[in-house]
This record gives sequence, C-alpha cells and structure tokens, in this order.
Amino acid sequence: MAASAAVSAQEAQQMPFIRNLASSGSSSSLPEYIQMPQRLTMTSPKSDRKLRTESLSSLQAFLSSRRSITPLDARKLWTGLYYALWMTDRPRPQQALAADLANLLSDLQPACVEPWLAAFWSVLGTQWPHIEALRLDKFLLLVRRVFAAHVRLVKEQGYQGDLTAQILAVFARWCFDAEDEEKVALGLRLHVLDVWVDELEREGAVAAAQDNEHAKAFVQAVGALVDTLKRCPVKSLRQRAQDSYDDERLPWAEKKDDDDEDDEMEGAEGDEDDEWGGIDN
Repeated sequence: MAASAAVSAQEAQQMPFIRNLASSGSSSSLPEYIQMPQRLTMTSPKSDRKLRTESLSSLQAFLSSRRSITPLDARKLWTGLYYALWMTDRPRPQQALAADLANLLSDLQPACVEPWLAAFWSVLGTQWPHIEALRLDKFLLLVRRVFAAHVRLVKEQGYQGDLTAQILAVFARWCFDAEDEEKVALGLRLHVLDVWVDELEREGAVAAAQDNEHAKAFVQAVGALVDTLKRCPVKSLRQRAQDSYDDERLPWAEKKDDDDEDDEMEGAEGDEDDEWGGIDN
C-alpha cells in the first residue's frame, strides 16, 4: 500500500496545477516520497493566492473537458489534491481550498461523477489513519464540504434521475456500508455519521422533504443506509448510526410538542420537591 501510494503521489507531483494549489507549507513536513521542491513551498501569501487561483482554473478546465475519467486517473488527481491540502498551513487558505476541492464536482461531466467521488473516498480512506492530529481539522472540513457537494448535486437534479442514483450508490459503497467491503478507515466513517444530517439540512434537503416527494425519497434513502449501520459489527459505528438516525431534524424522528416538554419540566420539578429537605425544627 505504501509503495503504491508513493508512486501515485510522485505522479501527482508532476501536475503543475496540483502542486501549485498548496498555498504554503514546509516540504520537511511531508512524507519522504512527496518532498516538494523548495521553490514551490517557499512563496509569499500574495503569490500563494495567485498560484492557487490559476491552478484551480487550470484544474477546472481540465476536468470540464473530460467526457470520461478512469478510476486510476481520478485517484491520481485526488492523491495530488490530498497533498495540496496537506501542505496548506494557514486556516483561511485551508478553508478556501477545502471548499474549492469540493466544488470541483460541479465541473464534471455526468460520466465522471461516480469515478471522481469514488476516488475521493478511496484516497481519503487510505490516507486517514496517517493524518496527524495537528492536520486533522482541515481534512474533517474537507469531508464535510465534499459530502455537502454530493447533496448539492442531487438537489440540482431535483432529487431524482441517474446522478441521484449514482450519489446514493457512492454513499452505499463508501460511507454507509455495514460490511465495509472497501475497508474505509473507521475514523472517516464515524466522521461521516457526525456530519450527514448537518449537511442534508444545510443544503436544504431536509426542508425540501416536507413537501417534495423526490426530496423526501432521497432523504429516506440516505436514512435507510444509515439504518443498516445500526446492525454492523463495530460497536462505535452502531451507536453513532443510532444517534444520528434519531436526530430530531429528520422527517421520521418523533417530534416532542410543547405540552410534552412542559410535562417533563413539571415532572422534574416535582421530583426535586420530593427530595429530602433536611430535619424540620
């Protein structure tokens, strides 16, 4: 696995629009097989932004021109993008790059969507156990942004059609597979369970499900995938799946009305009154 990752990273390093996406960083912080030339890593913030913008435009043009993309090519690109974010040190550039990488999905031809997203989960799933704690936050953000991009694409399709089916297939294979046939890192799977409801809500799918049958069917389909994880062999996944599936924002969750909440409050106060109050004089 390390050898194949090294080859893929070295190939990605040769792509100018990949290596220049890194806004800043020290080459000494990289794995040995992906040491970057000094001239690419020691740049000023102003030139960083210019390089990043130009490189992103080149990558967008490259992707939008492709009528298809092989799984291998998609993985090579995502390996390069992974290291671009790896080398990006400052919070704002990290946030901007994570959003930009997620939004690359909107530049793809329909035939490229599934291999592109599968490559993302494959690369992140492989690299996740090797991400140090100090770098973890930016990759947590990347996963959140990319998951949101999945939902946004489905929304643009009216929550129906072939691309929606492809997104659900990606979720089933990489994010919510109880059998974990793709061997996705446990930490990554747990993080997806932490964010999926947030991103369905943020992208408007939860609200749309109230009066749009297609949106409702999509949200329910994602929920059904999460529901399968409640019976998976890994205890932490089972518990996280249960907790997220029961989120009160979801259409199937039991909503407590104000009267129920008032009764609970009164019951709690009554319990306090029944407590021992000391010795009366």
